[in-house]
Amino acid sequence: MIELNSLRYFVSAYEVRTFSKAARENGVSQPTVSAAIQKLEDRLGASLFLRSKTGLTPTPLGTRLYHDALNSVTHLTTLESRILNQPKQNVRIHCAPDMLINSLASGLSSLRREFSDLAFGFTAEAKDSDITYTTDVCLPASHSFILLEEETFGVAFSSKHPLATLSEVRLEDVRRYPIIHRPYCPNADHMDMNALSTAPAAQAMNDPQLMDLVAADLGIAFTPRSHARYREDVVWVPLADRNAGTRKAGISHRRSALATKLAKKLAEVIKSG
Repeated sequence: MIELNSLRYFVSAYEVRTFSKAARENGVSQPTVSAAIQKLEDRLGASLFLRSKTGLTPTPLGTRLYHDALNSVTHLTTLESRILNQPKQNVRIHCAPDMLINSLASGLSSLRREFSDLAFGFTAEAKDSDITYTTDVCLPASHSFILLEEETFGVAFSSKHPLATLSEVRLEDVRRYPIIHRPYCPNADHMDMNALSTAPAAQAMNDPQLMDLVAADLGIAFTPRSHARYREDVVWVPLADRNAGTRKAGISHRRSALATKLAKKLAEVIKSG
């Protein structure tokens, strides 16, 4: 039988990508984490990580185990606090409409395991949040900002689109294809919509919706590179002859001690993922 502690150490290592950080998260020594994961690998008969000087890279088996075990580990880790009805610390979260929640969700799951008394609630407005997943130009005035990555914009196509196989495209290549507009995005006006299409094929309310519309081949969209990271049905291609813009994505937080601590931890988990 696979032990809970072994799975807990594995999930931490998967998220932070080093045994030393996973050990600090769980209050144990690095050899304890290494031995537990080695025991898991021996039981499963295959490697869960590729080890290198730069950190850990999950194998396909490691990725499968992470997604299969995550909910169970979180549920069992927080069992004591639920049974004892310990009071919750409510943390208000906002995800900006031009951000995808995938990375944020896994980071929140990691926080929930480490701080079992947390309860997350999502807010409609960034100004009402303790922590916001956003860009540097959209953070509330009362928040500090932790940069996660700076990325360029390019063209998102459905994987079925005739241009999806290209390594780069020119503006003239995409001009005749309908576009899906992102009116909520500060970078949306960087591209001249009139130069691309007489009218948008659709107007999305947020980027998760936008990516579903692109995947359905309703139109193309100008998005950050990372937006295709979690989709097999969407392909991101850079523009060769025009600057489509850049953005700085990160975590903003209120300047309270709790929000600052949680935001730093959240940013560490997202960066390592």
